[in-house]
Amino acid sequence: MSSLAILLSPILLSWKNEFLRKGERKWPRRTILFCLGLGFWAGIYWTARRVLIYFETVHGLGPALAYQLLLIILLTFLSMLLFSNLITALSTFFLSQDLDLVLSAPTPSAAFFYSRMIATTVNSSWMVLFFSLPIFAAYGSVFHGGILFYLWVILVLPPFLIVPASIGTLLTHLLVYFLPARRIRDILFFIGLFAFIILYFLFRFSQPERLVHPEAFGHFMEFLNAMETPSSAYLPSSWSAEIFASALFQKKVDLWFFYPLLLSYALFFPLLASWLSAAVHLSGWSKAQESRQGRRQGYLLDRMINRIIHPFPETFRAIMIKDIKTFLRDTTQWSQLFLLLALIVVYLYNFKVLPLDRSPIPGSTLRTVISFANLGLAGFVLSSVAIRFAFPAVSLEGKVFWILQSSPIALRSLLWSKFWLNLIPLLVLGELLVFLSNSLLRVPQWMMILSLITIFLMTFGIAAIGVGVGALYPKFDYSSAAEIPTSFGGAVCMICSIAFVGVTVVVEAWPVYLLTMEGLKPGSFNVSGWVIVPSLAAVLALTIAAVITPIKLGLNKLDAMRN
Repeated sequence: MSSLAILLSPILLSWKNEFLRKGERKWPRRTILFCLGLGFWAGIYWTARRVLIYFETVHGLGPALAYQLLLIILLTFLSMLLFSNLITALSTFFLSQDLDLVLSAPTPSAAFFYSRMIATTVNSSWMVLFFSLPIFAAYGSVFHGGILFYLWVILVLPPFLIVPASIGTLLTHLLVYFLPARRIRDILFFIGLFAFIILYFLFRFSQPERLVHPEAFGHFMEFLNAMETPSSAYLPSSWSAEIFASALFQKKVDLWFFYPLLLSYALFFPLLASWLSAAVHLSGWSKAQESRQGRRQGYLLDRMINRIIHPFPETFRAIMIKDIKTFLRDTTQWSQLFLLLALIVVYLYNFKVLPLDRSPIPGSTLRTVISFANLGLAGFVLSSVAIRFAFPAVSLEGKVFWILQSSPIALRSLLWSKFWLNLIPLLVLGELLVFLSNSLLRVPQWMMILSLITIFLMTFGIAAIGVGVGALYPKFDYSSAAEIPTSFGGAVCMICSIAFVGVTVVVEAWPVYLLTMEGLKPGSFNVSGWVIVPSLAAVLALTIAAVITPIKLGLNKLDAMRN
Protein backbone atom coordinates (compact mmCIF):
# COMPACT_ATOMS: atom_id res chain seq x y z
CA MET A 1 0.00 0.00 0.00
CA SER A 2 2.88 2.40 0.73
CA SER A 3 4.37 1.73 -2.73
CA LEU A 4 0.96 2.31 -4.32
CA ALA A 5 0.60 5.62 -2.45
CA ILE A 6 4.06 6.73 -3.59
CA LEU A 7 3.31 5.90 -7.25
CA LEU A 8 -0.01 7.76 -7.09
CA SER A 9 1.45 10.75 -5.26
CA PRO A 10 2.64 12.59 -8.43
CA ILE A 11 -0.92 12.59 -9.78
CA LEU A 12 -2.39 13.75 -6.47
CA LEU A 13 0.30 16.40 -5.98
CA SER A 14 -0.22 17.73 -9.51
CA TRP A 15 -3.94 18.10 -8.80
CA LYS A 16 -3.17 19.80 -5.49
CA ASN A 17 -0.67 22.19 -7.08
CA GLU A 18 -3.07 22.95 -9.91
CA PHE A 19 -5.74 23.84 -7.38
CA LEU A 20 -3.58 25.91 -5.01
CA ARG A 21 -1.04 27.53 -7.33
CA LYS A 22 -1.84 31.14 -8.21
CA GLY A 23 -5.15 30.72 -6.48
CA GLU A 24 -6.13 34.38 -6.41
CA ARG A 25 -5.95 34.73 -10.19
CA LYS A 26 -7.54 31.36 -10.86
CA TRP A 27 -10.59 31.67 -8.64
CA PRO A 28 -12.57 33.88 -11.07
CA ARG A 29 -11.98 31.37 -13.86
CA ARG A 30 -12.86 28.50 -11.58
CA THR A 31 -16.07 30.24 -10.59
CA ILE A 32 -16.97 30.73 -14.26
CA LEU A 33 -16.15 27.11 -15.02
CA PHE A 34 -18.20 25.94 -12.06
CA CYS A 35 -21.19 27.99 -13.25
CA LEU A 36 -20.81 26.65 -16.80
CA GLY A 37 -20.59 23.08 -15.53
CA LEU A 38 -23.61 23.62 -13.30
CA GLY A 39 -25.58 25.02 -16.25
CA PHE A 40 -24.49 22.09 -18.40
CA TRP A 41 -25.63 19.61 -15.76
CA ALA A 42 -28.94 21.48 -15.45
CA GLY A 43 -29.43 21.25 -19.23
CA ILE A 44 -28.81 17.49 -19.27
CA TYR A 45 -31.05 17.02 -16.25
CA TRP A 46 -33.86 19.11 -17.76
CA THR A 47 -33.71 17.29 -21.11
CA ALA A 48 -33.62 13.82 -19.55
CA ARG A 49 -36.42 14.74 -17.15
CA ARG A 50 -38.67 16.01 -19.96
CA VAL A 51 -38.16 12.79 -21.93
CA LEU A 52 -38.86 10.61 -18.91
CA ILE A 53 -41.97 12.61 -17.97
CA TYR A 54 -43.25 12.06 -21.49
CA PHE A 55 -42.54 8.33 -21.20
CA GLU A 56 -44.42 8.28 -17.90
CA THR A 57 -47.55 9.61 -19.63
CA VAL A 58 -47.64 6.60 -21.99
CA HIS A 59 -50.13 4.40 -20.18
CA GLY A 60 -48.84 0.90 -19.53
CA LEU A 61 -45.59 1.43 -21.46
CA GLY A 62 -43.95 4.28 -19.54
CA PRO A 63 -41.71 2.25 -17.19
CA ALA A 64 -40.83 -0.18 -20.00
CA LEU A 65 -39.77 2.65 -22.31
CA ALA A 66 -37.74 4.29 -19.54
CA TYR A 67 -36.12 0.93 -18.77
CA GLN A 68 -35.13 0.39 -22.42
CA LEU A 69 -33.70 3.92 -22.56
CA LEU A 70 -31.69 3.20 -19.42
CA LEU A 71 -30.35 0.00 -21.03
CA ILE A 72 -29.28 1.90 -24.15
CA ILE A 73 -27.62 4.66 -22.10
CA LEU A 74 -25.66 2.19 -19.97
CA LEU A 75 -24.71 0.16 -23.05
CA THR A 76 -23.44 3.32 -24.77
CA PHE A 77 -21.41 4.26 -21.70
CA LEU A 78 -19.97 0.74 -21.55
CA SER A 79 -18.84 0.79 -25.19
CA MET A 80 -17.32 4.27 -24.81
CA LEU A 81 -15.47 3.21 -21.67
CA LEU A 82 -14.10 0.05 -23.28
CA PHE A 83 -12.53 1.81 -26.25
CA SER A 84 -11.34 4.77 -24.19
CA ASN A 85 -9.58 2.40 -21.78
CA LEU A 86 -7.95 0.51 -24.66
CA ILE A 87 -6.32 3.71 -25.92
CA THR A 88 -5.51 5.14 -22.49
CA ALA A 89 -4.00 1.88 -21.17
CA LEU A 90 -1.63 1.78 -24.13
CA SER A 91 -0.37 5.24 -23.19
CA THR A 92 -0.15 4.76 -19.42
CA PHE A 93 1.39 1.27 -19.46
CA PHE A 94 3.65 1.37 -22.52
CA LEU A 95 4.14 4.85 -24.02
CA SER A 96 4.21 7.20 -21.02
CA GLN A 97 7.41 9.23 -20.73
CA ASP A 98 7.87 8.55 -17.01
CA LEU A 99 8.07 4.77 -17.46
CA ASP A 100 11.88 4.84 -17.74
CA LEU A 101 12.12 6.30 -14.25
CA VAL A 102 9.34 4.23 -12.66
CA LEU A 103 10.48 0.87 -14.05
CA SER A 104 14.11 1.50 -13.09
CA ALA A 105 13.07 1.92 -9.44
CA PRO A 106 12.57 -1.08 -7.10
CA THR A 107 8.82 -0.99 -7.61
CA PRO A 108 6.65 -4.03 -6.78
CA SER A 109 4.84 -5.21 -9.92
CA ALA A 110 1.46 -5.21 -8.16
CA ALA A 111 1.86 -1.63 -6.94
CA PHE A 112 2.97 -0.51 -10.41
CA PHE A 113 0.02 -2.21 -12.07
CA TYR A 114 -2.68 -0.91 -9.73
CA SER A 115 -1.31 2.65 -9.78
CA ARG A 116 -1.42 2.63 -13.60
CA MET A 117 -4.82 0.93 -13.51
CA ILE A 118 -6.21 3.68 -11.26
CA ALA A 119 -4.75 6.38 -13.52
CA THR A 120 -6.22 4.67 -16.59
CA THR A 121 -9.66 4.36 -15.00
CA VAL A 122 -9.74 7.98 -13.85
CA ASN A 123 -8.53 9.42 -17.18
CA SER A 124 -10.95 7.29 -19.18
CA SER A 125 -14.04 7.48 -16.98
CA TRP A 126 -14.38 10.99 -15.60
CA MET A 127 -16.26 12.33 -18.63
CA VAL A 128 -18.75 9.43 -18.64
CA LEU A 129 -19.28 10.00 -14.93
CA PHE A 130 -19.81 13.71 -15.59
CA PHE A 131 -22.54 13.02 -18.17
CA SER A 132 -24.23 10.20 -16.27
CA LEU A 133 -24.92 11.83 -12.89
CA PRO A 134 -27.61 14.30 -14.07
CA ILE A 135 -29.27 11.50 -16.05
CA PHE A 136 -29.47 9.33 -12.94
CA ALA A 137 -30.77 12.32 -10.98
CA ALA A 138 -33.54 12.75 -13.57
CA TYR A 139 -34.51 9.08 -13.30
CA GLY A 140 -34.64 9.30 -9.51
CA SER A 141 -36.74 12.48 -9.64
CA VAL A 142 -39.31 11.31 -12.20
CA PHE A 143 -39.79 7.77 -10.91
CA HIS A 144 -39.35 8.63 -7.21
CA GLY A 145 -36.40 6.32 -6.63
CA GLY A 146 -35.69 7.84 -3.25
CA ILE A 147 -32.56 7.36 -1.18
CA LEU A 148 -32.41 3.67 -2.11
CA PHE A 149 -31.91 4.47 -5.81
CA TYR A 150 -29.13 6.99 -5.16
CA LEU A 151 -27.47 4.53 -2.80
CA TRP A 152 -27.48 1.93 -5.57
CA VAL A 153 -25.98 4.50 -7.96
CA ILE A 154 -23.10 5.04 -5.52
CA LEU A 155 -22.61 1.29 -5.11
CA VAL A 156 -22.99 0.29 -8.79
CA LEU A 157 -20.97 2.98 -10.61
CA PRO A 158 -17.49 2.08 -9.22
CA PRO A 159 -17.61 -1.61 -10.30
CA PHE A 160 -19.35 -0.58 -13.55
CA LEU A 161 -16.37 1.69 -14.36
CA ILE A 162 -13.74 -0.82 -13.20
CA VAL A 163 -14.95 -3.71 -15.42
CA PRO A 164 -14.31 -2.03 -18.83
CA ALA A 165 -11.10 -0.45 -17.48
CA SER A 166 -9.68 -3.83 -16.48
CA ILE A 167 -10.84 -5.53 -19.69
CA GLY A 168 -9.31 -2.72 -21.77
CA THR A 169 -6.04 -3.03 -19.85
CA LEU A 170 -6.06 -6.81 -20.27
CA LEU A 171 -6.62 -6.61 -24.04
CA THR A 172 -3.95 -3.93 -24.44
CA HIS A 173 -1.35 -6.14 -22.71
CA LEU A 174 -2.25 -9.08 -24.94
CA LEU A 175 -2.07 -7.01 -28.13
CA VAL A 176 1.26 -5.41 -27.22
CA TYR A 177 2.75 -8.78 -26.29
CA PHE A 178 1.63 -10.87 -29.26
CA LEU A 179 1.55 -8.42 -32.16
CA PRO A 180 4.76 -7.17 -33.82
CA ALA A 181 6.09 -4.33 -31.67
CA ARG A 182 8.32 -2.72 -34.30
CA ARG A 183 5.42 -0.50 -35.25
CA ILE A 184 3.06 0.41 -32.45
CA ARG A 185 0.58 1.79 -34.94
CA ASP A 186 0.03 -1.75 -36.22
CA ILE A 187 -1.12 -2.61 -32.73
CA LEU A 188 -3.43 0.38 -32.65
CA PHE A 189 -4.83 -0.60 -36.02
CA PHE A 190 -6.02 -3.87 -34.54
CA ILE A 191 -7.27 -2.05 -31.45
CA GLY A 192 -9.31 0.29 -33.62
CA LEU A 193 -10.67 -2.56 -35.70
CA PHE A 194 -11.49 -4.60 -32.61
CA ALA A 195 -13.19 -1.61 -30.98
CA PHE A 196 -15.28 -1.04 -34.11
CA ILE A 197 -16.53 -4.62 -34.00
CA ILE A 198 -17.34 -4.28 -30.29
CA LEU A 199 -19.19 -1.03 -30.82
CA TYR A 200 -21.21 -2.50 -33.65
CA PHE A 201 -22.24 -5.64 -31.81
CA LEU A 202 -22.95 -3.83 -28.54
CA PHE A 203 -25.20 -1.48 -30.44
CA ARG A 204 -27.02 -4.34 -32.11
CA PHE A 205 -27.43 -6.13 -28.75
CA SER A 206 -29.63 -3.26 -27.54
CA GLN A 207 -32.11 -3.92 -30.43
CA PRO A 208 -33.76 -0.48 -30.20
CA GLU A 209 -35.97 -1.17 -33.23
CA ARG A 210 -38.04 -3.53 -31.11
CA LEU A 211 -39.69 -0.51 -29.51
CA VAL A 212 -41.47 0.42 -32.74
CA HIS A 213 -42.56 -3.04 -33.90
CA PRO A 214 -45.28 -4.10 -31.46
CA GLU A 215 -47.09 -6.00 -34.20
CA ALA A 216 -44.22 -8.51 -34.22
CA PHE A 217 -45.46 -9.80 -30.86
CA GLY A 218 -48.42 -12.03 -30.20
CA HIS A 219 -50.30 -9.57 -27.98
CA PHE A 220 -49.65 -6.62 -25.73
CA MET A 221 -48.44 -8.54 -22.68
CA GLU A 222 -45.85 -10.42 -24.73
CA PHE A 223 -44.65 -7.13 -26.19
CA LEU A 224 -44.49 -5.52 -22.74
CA ASN A 225 -42.62 -8.49 -21.29
CA ALA A 226 -40.05 -8.33 -24.11
CA MET A 227 -39.48 -4.64 -23.47
CA GLU A 228 -38.91 -5.28 -19.78
CA THR A 229 -36.32 -7.99 -20.48
CA PRO A 230 -32.61 -7.10 -20.93
CA SER A 231 -31.40 -7.41 -24.53
CA SER A 232 -28.22 -9.18 -23.43
CA ALA A 233 -28.00 -10.89 -20.07
CA TYR A 234 -24.19 -11.20 -20.25
CA LEU A 235 -23.23 -7.51 -20.10
CA PRO A 236 -22.53 -5.39 -16.99
CA SER A 237 -24.85 -2.71 -18.41
CA SER A 238 -27.79 -5.14 -18.20
CA TRP A 239 -26.93 -6.14 -14.63
CA SER A 240 -26.69 -2.49 -13.60
CA ALA A 241 -30.00 -1.66 -15.31
CA GLU A 242 -31.70 -4.51 -13.46
CA ILE A 243 -30.41 -3.21 -10.12
CA PHE A 244 -31.60 0.33 -10.88
CA ALA A 245 -34.97 -0.98 -12.09
CA SER A 246 -35.62 -2.57 -8.70
CA ALA A 247 -35.58 0.87 -7.05
CA LEU A 248 -37.10 2.90 -9.90
CA PHE A 249 -39.91 0.72 -11.23
CA GLN A 250 -40.47 -1.61 -8.26
CA LYS A 251 -39.39 -4.46 -10.50
CA LYS A 252 -38.84 -7.80 -8.80
CA VAL A 253 -35.10 -8.36 -9.14
CA ASP A 254 -32.78 -10.75 -7.39
CA LEU A 255 -30.39 -8.11 -6.07
CA TRP A 256 -28.31 -10.70 -4.25
CA PHE A 257 -27.52 -12.19 -7.64
CA PHE A 258 -26.92 -9.17 -9.90
CA TYR A 259 -24.88 -6.96 -7.57
CA PRO A 260 -22.52 -9.74 -6.37
CA LEU A 261 -22.18 -10.76 -10.02
CA LEU A 262 -21.17 -7.22 -11.01
CA LEU A 263 -18.89 -6.90 -7.99
CA SER A 264 -17.21 -10.24 -8.64
CA TYR A 265 -16.36 -9.20 -12.21
CA ALA A 266 -15.01 -5.88 -10.90
CA LEU A 267 -12.73 -7.82 -8.53
CA PHE A 268 -11.78 -10.67 -10.85
CA PHE A 269 -10.79 -8.81 -14.03
CA PRO A 270 -8.30 -6.42 -12.32
CA LEU A 271 -6.74 -9.42 -10.59
CA LEU A 272 -6.51 -11.32 -13.87
CA ALA A 273 -5.07 -8.27 -15.62
CA SER A 274 -2.48 -7.81 -12.84
CA TRP A 275 -1.33 -11.43 -13.21
CA LEU A 276 -1.01 -11.01 -16.95
CA SER A 277 0.76 -7.66 -16.57
CA ALA A 278 3.32 -9.16 -14.19
CA ALA A 279 4.07 -11.85 -16.77
CA VAL A 280 4.17 -9.86 -20.03
CA HIS A 281 4.51 -6.14 -19.27
CA LEU A 282 8.31 -5.87 -19.26
CA SER A 283 8.58 -7.83 -22.46
CA GLY A 284 5.85 -5.79 -24.13
CA TRP A 285 7.31 -2.50 -22.92
CA SER A 286 10.76 -3.51 -24.15
CA LYS A 287 9.34 -4.27 -27.60
CA ALA A 288 7.50 -0.97 -27.59
CA GLN A 289 10.84 0.86 -27.23
CA GLU A 290 12.19 -0.61 -30.45
CA SER A 291 12.52 2.02 -33.13
CA ARG A 292 10.27 1.40 -36.06
CA GLN A 293 11.69 1.21 -39.52
CA GLY A 294 11.62 4.54 -41.29
CA ARG A 295 9.40 4.72 -44.30
CA ARG A 296 9.02 7.50 -46.81
CA GLN A 297 5.52 8.83 -47.22
CA GLY A 298 3.86 8.21 -50.52
CA TYR A 299 4.48 10.62 -53.37
CA LEU A 300 0.77 11.04 -54.04
CA LEU A 301 0.09 11.83 -50.36
CA ASP A 302 2.80 14.51 -50.36
CA ARG A 303 1.38 16.09 -53.51
CA MET A 304 -2.16 16.03 -52.12
CA ILE A 305 -1.05 17.70 -48.88
CA ASN A 306 0.89 20.36 -50.78
CA ARG A 307 -2.14 21.10 -52.99
CA ILE A 308 -4.46 21.47 -50.02
CA ILE A 309 -2.21 23.88 -48.11
CA HIS A 310 -0.92 25.75 -51.19
CA PRO A 311 -3.28 28.78 -50.79
CA PHE A 312 -1.87 29.57 -47.33
CA PRO A 313 1.15 31.83 -46.67
CA GLU A 314 4.58 30.24 -46.60
CA THR A 315 4.86 30.44 -42.79
CA PHE A 316 1.50 28.72 -42.42
CA ARG A 317 2.53 25.98 -44.85
CA ALA A 318 5.75 25.26 -42.94
CA ILE A 319 3.91 24.86 -39.63
CA MET A 320 1.16 22.79 -41.25
CA ILE A 321 3.61 20.37 -42.88
CA LYS A 322 5.40 19.94 -39.54
CA ASP A 323 2.11 19.25 -37.74
CA ILE A 324 0.93 16.80 -40.40
CA LYS A 325 4.18 14.81 -40.27
CA THR A 326 4.10 14.81 -36.46
CA PHE A 327 0.51 13.60 -36.52
CA LEU A 328 1.29 10.76 -38.94
CA ARG A 329 4.25 9.65 -36.79
CA ASP A 330 2.27 9.67 -33.52
CA THR A 331 0.25 6.49 -33.49
CA THR A 332 -1.65 7.47 -30.34
CA GLN A 333 -3.13 10.35 -32.34
CA TRP A 334 -3.95 9.02 -35.80
CA SER A 335 -5.15 5.65 -34.50
CA GLN A 336 -8.17 7.46 -33.06
CA LEU A 337 -9.39 7.87 -36.64
CA PHE A 338 -10.58 4.26 -36.49
CA LEU A 339 -12.89 5.17 -33.62
CA LEU A 340 -14.10 8.14 -35.63
CA LEU A 341 -14.87 5.88 -38.58
CA ALA A 342 -16.82 3.52 -36.33
CA LEU A 343 -18.83 6.39 -34.88
CA ILE A 344 -19.69 7.72 -38.35
CA VAL A 345 -20.92 4.31 -39.50
CA VAL A 346 -23.10 3.80 -36.41
CA TYR A 347 -24.28 7.43 -36.57
CA LEU A 348 -25.48 7.11 -40.16
CA TYR A 349 -26.91 3.65 -39.54
CA ASN A 350 -29.24 5.14 -36.95
CA PHE A 351 -30.86 7.31 -39.63
CA LYS A 352 -31.16 4.40 -42.03
CA VAL A 353 -33.26 2.31 -39.62
CA LEU A 354 -35.53 5.09 -38.34
CA PRO A 355 -39.18 3.90 -38.69
CA LEU A 356 -40.50 7.17 -40.11
CA ASP A 357 -43.35 5.48 -41.95
CA ARG A 358 -44.86 4.28 -38.65
CA SER A 359 -45.19 7.70 -37.06
CA PRO A 360 -48.62 9.42 -36.85
CA ILE A 361 -46.84 12.70 -37.74
CA PRO A 362 -46.64 13.43 -41.49
CA GLY A 363 -43.40 12.08 -42.92
CA SER A 364 -42.09 15.38 -44.37
CA THR A 365 -42.67 17.22 -41.08
CA LEU A 366 -41.02 14.49 -39.01
CA ARG A 367 -38.03 14.39 -41.37
CA THR A 368 -37.55 18.15 -40.99
CA VAL A 369 -37.73 17.94 -37.19
CA ILE A 370 -35.22 15.08 -37.06
CA SER A 371 -32.93 16.87 -39.50
CA PHE A 372 -32.95 19.98 -37.34
CA ALA A 373 -32.21 17.93 -34.22
CA ASN A 374 -29.41 16.32 -36.24
CA LEU A 375 -27.66 19.72 -36.37
CA GLY A 376 -27.21 19.56 -32.61
CA LEU A 377 -26.06 15.93 -32.73
CA ALA A 378 -23.57 16.64 -35.52
CA GLY A 379 -22.28 19.64 -33.57
CA PHE A 380 -21.78 17.41 -30.54
CA VAL A 381 -19.83 14.89 -32.65
CA LEU A 382 -17.64 17.67 -34.08
CA SER A 383 -17.03 19.02 -30.57
CA SER A 384 -15.91 15.58 -29.41
CA VAL A 385 -13.54 15.27 -32.36
CA ALA A 386 -12.19 18.78 -31.76
CA ILE A 387 -11.44 17.88 -28.14
CA ARG A 388 -9.26 14.99 -29.35
CA PHE A 389 -7.48 16.79 -32.21
CA ALA A 390 -7.87 20.61 -32.16
CA PHE A 391 -7.59 21.18 -28.41
CA PRO A 392 -4.17 19.40 -28.01
CA ALA A 393 -2.72 21.19 -31.07
CA VAL A 394 -0.70 23.72 -29.05
CA SER A 395 0.12 21.41 -26.14
CA LEU A 396 1.59 18.77 -28.47
CA GLU A 397 4.50 21.11 -29.12
CA GLY A 398 5.63 19.85 -25.70
CA LYS A 399 8.68 21.06 -23.86
CA VAL A 400 10.29 22.28 -27.10
CA PHE A 401 7.68 25.02 -27.46
CA TRP A 402 10.49 27.47 -26.61
CA ILE A 403 11.91 26.82 -30.09
CA LEU A 404 8.79 28.30 -31.66
CA GLN A 405 8.86 31.16 -29.15
CA SER A 406 12.46 32.03 -30.05
CA SER A 407 12.00 31.56 -33.82
CA PRO A 408 11.09 34.43 -36.18
CA ILE A 409 7.49 33.14 -36.36
CA ALA A 410 4.68 35.22 -34.93
CA LEU A 411 2.53 33.40 -32.40
CA ARG A 412 -0.47 34.69 -34.33
CA SER A 413 0.71 32.75 -37.37
CA LEU A 414 1.19 29.65 -35.19
CA LEU A 415 -2.38 29.73 -33.82
CA TRP A 416 -4.07 30.54 -37.11
CA SER A 417 -2.13 27.82 -38.94
CA LYS A 418 -3.30 25.27 -36.35
CA PHE A 419 -6.84 26.62 -36.68
CA TRP A 420 -6.93 26.16 -40.46
CA LEU A 421 -5.24 22.77 -40.29
CA ASN A 422 -7.91 21.46 -37.90
CA LEU A 423 -10.76 23.27 -39.62
CA ILE A 424 -10.36 21.54 -42.99
CA PRO A 425 -10.92 17.92 -41.81
CA LEU A 426 -13.62 19.02 -39.34
CA LEU A 427 -15.40 20.84 -42.14
CA VAL A 428 -15.27 17.80 -44.40
CA LEU A 429 -16.54 15.58 -41.56
CA GLY A 430 -19.38 17.93 -40.59
CA GLU A 431 -20.63 18.49 -44.13
CA LEU A 432 -20.40 14.76 -44.86
CA LEU A 433 -22.37 13.81 -41.73
CA VAL A 434 -25.13 16.32 -42.41
CA PHE A 435 -25.36 15.65 -46.14
CA LEU A 436 -25.49 11.85 -45.83
CA SER A 437 -27.91 11.84 -42.88
CA ASN A 438 -30.23 14.32 -44.61
CA SER A 439 -30.04 12.26 -47.80
CA LEU A 440 -31.11 9.18 -45.84
CA LEU A 441 -33.95 11.20 -44.30
CA ARG A 442 -34.97 12.70 -47.70
CA VAL A 443 -35.52 16.15 -46.20
CA PRO A 444 -36.88 19.12 -48.18
CA GLN A 445 -34.38 21.07 -50.24
CA TRP A 446 -34.56 24.18 -48.03
CA MET A 447 -33.72 22.12 -44.96
CA MET A 448 -30.76 20.51 -46.73
CA ILE A 449 -29.37 23.94 -47.71
CA LEU A 450 -29.97 25.38 -44.23
CA SER A 451 -28.28 22.40 -42.56
CA LEU A 452 -25.20 22.59 -44.79
CA ILE A 453 -24.82 26.34 -44.21
CA THR A 454 -25.34 26.03 -40.45
CA ILE A 455 -22.87 23.18 -39.98
CA PHE A 456 -20.40 25.13 -42.16
CA LEU A 457 -20.57 28.12 -39.81
CA MET A 458 -20.71 25.92 -36.71
CA THR A 459 -17.49 24.14 -37.64
CA PHE A 460 -15.55 27.41 -37.73
CA GLY A 461 -16.58 28.17 -34.15
CA ILE A 462 -15.87 24.65 -32.88
CA ALA A 463 -12.39 24.55 -34.44
CA ALA A 464 -11.53 28.01 -33.07
CA ILE A 465 -12.77 27.12 -29.58
CA GLY A 466 -10.65 23.95 -29.65
CA VAL A 467 -7.43 25.69 -30.71
CA GLY A 468 -8.03 28.88 -28.68
CA VAL A 469 -8.92 27.17 -25.41
CA GLY A 470 -6.05 24.74 -26.00
CA ALA A 471 -3.70 27.76 -26.14
CA LEU A 472 -5.40 29.29 -23.10
CA TYR A 473 -4.83 26.11 -21.05
CA PRO A 474 -1.68 24.53 -22.55
CA LYS A 475 -0.23 21.37 -21.00
CA PHE A 476 3.33 21.13 -22.26
CA ASP A 477 4.54 18.76 -19.52
CA TYR A 478 2.27 15.86 -20.44
CA SER A 479 3.55 12.30 -20.10
CA SER A 480 1.17 10.97 -22.77
CA ALA A 481 -0.99 12.71 -25.35
CA ALA A 482 -4.13 11.10 -23.90
CA GLU A 483 -3.80 13.28 -20.80
CA ILE A 484 -4.31 16.54 -22.70
CA PRO A 485 -8.03 16.24 -23.60
CA THR A 486 -8.84 15.04 -20.07
CA SER A 487 -7.23 18.06 -18.40
CA PHE A 488 -8.94 21.05 -16.79
CA GLY A 489 -8.79 22.94 -20.08
CA GLY A 490 -10.41 20.02 -21.89
CA ALA A 491 -13.51 20.34 -19.69
CA VAL A 492 -13.64 24.09 -20.40
CA CYS A 493 -13.32 23.45 -24.13
CA MET A 494 -16.08 20.82 -24.16
CA ILE A 495 -18.50 23.02 -22.22
CA CYS A 496 -17.83 26.06 -24.43
CA SER A 497 -18.20 24.03 -27.65
CA ILE A 498 -21.50 22.47 -26.60
CA ALA A 499 -22.78 25.85 -25.37
CA PHE A 500 -21.94 27.36 -28.77
CA VAL A 501 -23.72 24.52 -30.58
CA GLY A 502 -26.75 24.83 -28.29
CA VAL A 503 -27.08 28.59 -28.79
CA THR A 504 -26.77 28.15 -32.57
CA VAL A 505 -29.59 25.61 -32.63
CA VAL A 506 -31.80 27.75 -30.37
CA VAL A 507 -31.31 30.82 -32.61
CA GLU A 508 -32.61 28.89 -35.64
CA ALA A 509 -35.39 27.00 -33.85
CA TRP A 510 -38.24 29.52 -34.30
CA PRO A 511 -37.85 30.20 -38.07
CA VAL A 512 -37.45 26.46 -38.72
CA TYR A 513 -40.66 25.87 -36.77
CA LEU A 514 -42.48 28.49 -38.88
CA LEU A 515 -41.26 26.97 -42.16
CA THR A 516 -42.13 23.45 -40.96
CA MET A 517 -45.68 24.45 -40.01
CA GLU A 518 -46.06 26.32 -43.28
CA GLY A 519 -45.17 23.13 -45.11
CA LEU A 520 -47.60 21.15 -42.97
CA LYS A 521 -50.48 23.67 -43.31
CA PRO A 522 -49.82 26.00 -46.29
CA GLY A 523 -50.98 29.55 -45.60
CA SER A 524 -51.24 29.08 -41.83
CA PHE A 525 -48.28 31.38 -41.08
CA ASN A 526 -47.82 32.96 -44.51
CA VAL A 527 -44.02 32.94 -44.36
CA SER A 528 -41.35 32.34 -47.00
CA GLY A 529 -37.80 31.10 -46.94
CA TRP A 530 -36.54 34.61 -46.22
CA VAL A 531 -37.68 34.25 -42.60
CA ILE A 532 -34.52 32.26 -41.91
CA VAL A 533 -32.17 35.06 -43.07
CA PRO A 534 -32.12 37.04 -39.75
CA SER A 535 -31.35 33.85 -37.85
CA LEU A 536 -28.51 32.97 -40.23
CA ALA A 537 -27.15 36.50 -39.80
CA ALA A 538 -27.27 36.04 -36.02
CA VAL A 539 -25.51 32.66 -36.33
CA LEU A 540 -22.86 34.31 -38.53
CA ALA A 541 -22.26 37.01 -35.91
CA LEU A 542 -22.12 34.36 -33.18
CA THR A 543 -19.62 32.35 -35.22
CA ILE A 544 -17.37 35.38 -35.78
CA ALA A 545 -17.36 36.00 -32.01
CA ALA A 546 -16.68 32.29 -31.35
CA VAL A 547 -13.72 32.39 -33.76
CA ILE A 548 -12.10 35.66 -32.69
CA THR A 549 -12.58 35.53 -28.90
CA PRO A 550 -10.88 32.19 -28.03
CA ILE A 551 -8.06 32.73 -30.53
CA LYS A 552 -7.40 36.18 -29.05
CA LEU A 553 -7.50 34.88 -25.46
CA GLY A 554 -5.15 32.02 -26.35
CA LEU A 555 -2.77 34.40 -28.12
CA ASN A 556 -2.69 36.69 -25.09
CA LYS A 557 -1.88 33.71 -22.86
CA LEU A 558 1.02 32.60 -25.11
CA ASP A 559 2.32 36.18 -25.29
CA ALA A 560 2.26 36.36 -21.49
CA MET A 561 4.27 33.11 -21.33
CA ARG A 562 6.86 34.55 -23.70
CA ASN A 563 7.25 37.65 -21.55
